Amino acid sequence: NHTMRCGKWNKKNYEGIELAGKTLGLIGFGRIARETARKAAALGMKVIYTKRSCAEEGFEAQYVTFDELLAESDFISLHMPCLKDRSPLIGKEQIAKMKDGVYIVNTARGELINEEELLDALDSGKIAGAALDVFAEEPTRNERLYTHDKVSITPHIGASTAEAQKRIGDEVVQIVLRYFQNL
Repeated sequence: NHTMRCGKWNKKNYEGIELAGKTLGLIGFGRIARETARKAAALGMKVIYTKRSCAEEGFEAQYVTFDELLAESDFISLHMPCLKDRSPLIGKEQIAKMKDGVYIVNTARGELINEEELLDALDSGKIAGAALDVFAEEPTRNERLYTHDKVSITPHIGASTAEAQKRIGDEVVQIVLRYFQNL
């Protein structure tokens, strides 16, 4: 995208990977993670997940422990709220347990990943790439992060569609109505 905008045609410089046959690890398994699992399975991915509570049945995904997910996933996607103490879930220790060349997607909460330790892993090649929509500080001022060649970033716009905003508005109305009905 960037080089094309600069007028370059570097077709031979890029090589992709196929998703079919790869393992997607979902950390957290709420509504969005379940939908992600369904779509990933349709693309031929093996889907595993972990969550703080027990395993759930009836999904195209297999429950595994957190450490198993780190070790087995080719792609890791975070789908959970911040930890109570707001400490990172993913840092140097967890990164060391990951496959070499793993990709990380975080559209959940920026505090879930230690950004400096993520950057170190990107620099070393341990992590092949990261897609981030959320940051520890927003807007992020971490220049090393937003200028990194292996990081694809968006400005916390995961729910910024017309449809999502309508659903949020409808939900707010329902909350207000329930409040007044319970008085």
